[in-house]
Amino acid sequence: MRIEDRIKVAYREEAGVISVPALADKRARARIERLLKTKQGRSAALSRRAVKWALAGSLALLVMGFTAQYFVRIGDDRFSMEMAIVDEVKFDAHTANLVRQQLQTVRNQLAVGEKALVYSSEIESLLPDYRSKDLYYAEYVSNPYLFTDYGQWKERLADLVPQLVLPDERSSGLVFVSGKDELAFGGFVTEMDVAKRLQTEVADKGTALAWEKITRSESLFDSYTSSYKDASGDELSFTVQVNKEGSKFVSLTQAQSEKLKLSDGREALYAFNDKFLYSDTNRYVSLSWVDTQAESPVLYTLGSFSLSMTKERLIAVAESMVAQQIKAKPAA
Repeated sequence: MRIEDRIKVAYREEAGVISVPALADKRARARIERLLKTKQGRSAALSRRAVKWALAGSLALLVMGFTAQYFVRIGDDRFSMEMAIVDEVKFDAHTANLVRQQLQTVRNQLAVGEKALVYSSEIESLLPDYRSKDLYYAEYVSNPYLFTDYGQWKERLADLVPQLVLPDERSSGLVFVSGKDELAFGGFVTEMDVAKRLQTEVADKGTALAWEKITRSESLFDSYTSSYKDASGDELSFTVQVNKEGSKFVSLTQAQSEKLKLSDGREALYAFNDKFLYSDTNRYVSLSWVDTQAESPVLYTLGSFSLSMTKERLIAVAESMVAQQIKAKPAA
């Protein structure tokens, strides 16, 4: 059911203060700036405001070109996370499965630590009509190094993440599987020149797909994902994302979203998505909350592809972590 016009207007106003990320390449920056100027007529305001942002998941740069039905937000002026709910994203389970196979084919050819962009007609068929907006798109795939020693992983994160909190294995019944220096799934696509080249290759040569390795000297933000399994064999990921002051994390999604509060009063965002590209189950449930520490804002996200994972289970794990934080805080 579509949301009221007033909420759409609120989203457009909020979107008007978004600026282009400094790490996007020149072509991507120029295209997004043109979109912002054309769609919102806010070029003067944008030049005065310097709000950093990051876009999550599949459609990384496309939020600029499409109107959200509504958005759900948690956080504050130092950092915020928004889920922009859209209806332009297409999803077909059979095609999504073919895309996952294509991404896995490329992933199998990458050495540990390598990243690549992948394009195919199947990938494009899942997206809105973005070409008319002078944008290009390809999927991100990687073969990250996996840390399997929990002690080594925890010690490493303690040096990288302010006031590190991880799920307590004893109270939550979770068993550590691995850790990686990435989001739990997907990635950002800012190399639009590469995406354009891949699309041209498929069109000119008639190949099933095209891909190219990419090298990034710096990430938009530092993110670390720990993977666990519980006694039932359900997988659960926990991502810690360290952000810059004044940044905004925007996720373009078709998920059903719900804002709730944890026991310490902080807001959390629960999302249920059964049209999810990056999971063989087509399902992803997540719970996110923000901890704006003195050193830097931190976004925590618990997520699972498992069909039996429930909102209550995610909340229980989150509450165990909040309890750790409360216990660790010095007395006033």
